[in-house]
Formats: sequence, C-alpha cells, structure tokens
Amino acid sequence: MFNRRNVLLAGTVLSTSTLTGSAVGQAKKGPSQEICKQAAKLEFREAKLFPAAAGAANPRNEEVAKAFRLLFGVGNPSTPIDAAEYFSKLQDKNKDQELYREEWKTARANPLIVGFFGMTQTLPSEGDQTAWCAAFVNFCLFSSGFLGTESALSGSFRTYGAPTTTPTKGDIVVFRNPGAAGDEGHGHVGFYLGEEQGRLLVLGGNQASPGSTGGVKVATFARSSGSLQLHSFRSAQSFKKIA
Repeated sequence: MFNRRNVLLAGTVLSTSTLTGSAVGQAKKGPSQEICKQAAKLEFREAKLFPAAAGAANPRNEEVAKAFRLLFGVGNPSTPIDAAEYFSKLQDKNKDQELYREEWKTARANPLIVGFFGMTQTLPSEGDQTAWCAAFVNFCLFSSGFLGTESALSGSFRTYGAPTTTPTKGDIVVFRNPGAAGDEGHGHVGFYLGEEQGRLLVLGGNQASPGSTGGVKVATFARSSGSLQLHSFRSAQSFKKIA
C-alpha cells in the first residue's frame, strides 16, 4: 500500500543513502513527484534496508535502526507543532550516551537528524552538521499531513502559507541573516511558542542551548540581532493539507 508512511520511509532512505564522488552533498534532481515515483517502485540508490548516513563518518547499524524507529514513532500527529514536541521530548541515547534529538559530538552522523532531510531535495553531505532547521520543519509538516517546501533552505519558508502579525503557538517563525547571506535565503526557521521578556520562544531543530550541542529544543531569539533578523510569522491556519 502506497501511503504517507511509505513515502516517509522512502524519503528517509533516499536522503540517508551513501553517495560517491561528486554526487555527495548535491541536491537531488527533479521534483518531489519523481522521488515518490521511485519510492513506489522501490528504486532506492542502494539495496540496503538501513543505508549509512551521508557524513564524514557513518553511524553504527543499530543506531540507524533505532533512528528509524524513532522517526516512525512520531505516529500521525494532528499538527506540526505536535510532531516537533514529540522529537523535543525524546530521551533515547546511543551507547555513547548521546541523545538522538541532538547533534553528536562523536565523528558519526546522527541518523535521526540525517533522516529529517528525507522531506527535502538536499543530501546532508556533512551529516548532522549540515544546517537542518528547515529539514526539521519540513519533516514535522509532512508527518502531520501538511505540504512543506521540500527545501533545506530556511528562506524557502519566507513565502510559505500566509503571513500573520498576531502569531499563535504552532505558527512558523522565519528569520534571515543580514546582508548577502540573507539575500541568498539563509537564516533560521522554527515553530513559534510565545514570547518571554521581549524575546521569541521558538521550538525547532538545529538550536543550541548553554552547555549542549544543537538539537531539537526550545530557544529564545531577539526579533533583531547581529546575526538574525525576524522576517515573518507564517500562520498555521494557512498550512495546506496533503491531498
């Protein structure tokens, strides 16, 4: 049966398959419909049930298997913010006592984070060190039955859905880098939770907190700083369901 869960598996396999030569790190060719067509025919790049992540060092086989179980463990959340909260609460660790919801300090790529790229057109050539905030938001959208941008670029959300000036929990908040980097679409994206002492509370991926590596967690952001500037809020009411 070719349903959303099949596509989810296929997308994750496609994103985590090891490539060789110049293909590593390049965006996949063609629209997402072509990827779905390949997935339906089980035309994966490699005939492996749990392919290795595309990073400087591959995770252990049991780590990839565990990551798949955690990805599927999100189930069928009603909203993208529900999916994001599921991942933020994961307490599962590998044998090195590293959380699956965070980037790993070892040389191995965290396959859970790499798996988020299955909902984008990007192969994470640097493993869990590839900027993954937009991949995470796309995964949360898709897993809850909503269309995403299919892009690992945070700037792809600048025109997603409809903007709002009165954000509520679950809306998407988009930041941009100042200058040329921002013009190229770089910045940050996550889910709006509220405000605290004039700062935005954001739940997202690739977010760091004092004393920890980047991960799925809540962080606070100023509306404007030297490195990030608030671009817009995107209303959850405008997110489109997958047909």
